[in-house]
Amino acid sequence: MTTAKPTQRRARPIAGTRPNVRLDEQFARDLAVLMQTGDDLTTAMRTAVGIVADMYRTAWHHQSVPVGTAPTLKAYKFVEAPPVPGPPSLPRVTHDGPMWTPSSRQTSTDDARRQQQPTRQQTGRPAVRP
Repeated sequence: MTTAKPTQRRARPIAGTRPNVRLDEQFARDLAVLMQTGDDLTTAMRTAVGIVADMYRTAWHHQSVPVGTAPTLKAYKFVEAPPVPGPPSLPRVTHDGPMWTPSSRQTSTDDARRQQQPTRQQTGRPAVRP
């Protein structure tokens, strides 16, 4: 029976050393997925380890599992979503109010009045609010 090398069982890794990691088929596929974002192998591995380490620290901090125990991830939430293009008929909203696009259709007579109403910049005087 072979014993593990002493360097493989350190309690803490040493910064500045270069670990040897054997890639099996599943690990290689998982890294390839992470690298689709444009990261190189080192960055992909650092990102993955960082995410899991943050999950562990959070679980231990909130006492979801005892320190030293690997938590099981039950759910997750994405923070950043890819942009979803909307229909071209939606108005653009700026600090000056909605800007109606030519393709916007009027949904009420109030919309028609607002489109025809001159703005402050056109009249040179402040708009009166009802």
